[in-house]
Amino acid sequence: MTMRAIFALSCACLALMPHMARAQAGPLDGGDTGACSENASETGPQAPCPPAATEAVEPEVVDGDDLRPNNRFFPIGGRRAIERGYRIPEPWGIGAMYVKNHTNFNSQDLSVAVSKGTAPPEDVPLIPLPSVTTRRIESDTEMAGFKADLWLFPPVNVFIAIGKVKGVNEIDVDVDLDELVPAPFCRPAKPCGTINLPFEAEVDNATITLGTILVYGSEDWFISGSAAKTLSVSSKERSDVESTNFAFRGGPRFQVGEDSYVTPYMGANYFDLQTRVRGVVSTGPFFEDGDPVNLRYDVELEASHPWALLVGMNVELTRHINLQGEVQAGERSTRGLTTVSLRF
Repeated sequence: MTMRAIFALSCACLALMPHMARAQAGPLDGGDTGACSENASETGPQAPCPPAATEAVEPEVVDGDDLRPNNRFFPIGGRRAIERGYRIPEPWGIGAMYVKNHTNFNSQDLSVAVSKGTAPPEDVPLIPLPSVTTRRIESDTEMAGFKADLWLFPPVNVFIAIGKVKGVNEIDVDVDLDELVPAPFCRPAKPCGTINLPFEAEVDNATITLGTILVYGSEDWFISGSAAKTLSVSSKERSDVESTNFAFRGGPRFQVGEDSYVTPYMGANYFDLQTRVRGVVSTGPFFEDGDPVNLRYDVELEASHPWALLVGMNVELTRHINLQGEVQAGERSTRGLTTVSLRF
């Protein structure tokens, strides 16, 4: 992932902040505009935002919540940002999230063993067979989880999330029995033909996600970039999942109260989902003697079209409560998410 590059850019933004500055609108001393914005990542914390335009004044002590980040270690560099007139969010965040995902896959490395009657044993070697091909491969999953985040620097947020993913992978496999089943069961005089084996692989996994967000903007707009890596392991070794996510978001900011903001946004998302599915599927009675066709399979799947457009909205009710909703739509995938965050 590009987390190293994002971190370096974030540190460069902080290095430009002078030790002493005046709260003012527009470029600061040396032409620096500062790095701040509304964070619209799927982790949902609010981002630092500069104040409305004012004439240059000496920094002054403020009351209430605006002073609290000034007395804390995080975000690193937050004291300087406050002295320059920037609005700093509460550094720590916890929250809940829900994600619903529909994805189409391409198959890679399909290996099988086919048998008549009883299922192939678990230790049987699985090999790629030209006579066994996949047709429809889709996944429908839901994830519910909890997250925690920290504004490490004024423009840099890091987060971790844990959750539970449930759903199904639906796969259609075509099997050319004339190539696999010898005579007398399948023969030129009485061909068996090609059969379709639709089956579902259950997804019931625990997940952990690590990621970072870089934000930039002003009182009236923001842009952000995020990167995250998710690992998901099945308790029954049926369907392990790994995903890499990059997203870019931007949009206007509207202040609707003293500490309340509404931020509609749009952007693009890269969601590369990979999973390995294994199991056994049977046709039921198929041959004249009543025996079924059994297929033991092991197949690696990857998202067929990882890029998607996204639209969403971030609502900062107060300094401590943040809501977010987002929809992502690609050529052959859709994804929706909602988050609720508390900051302190």
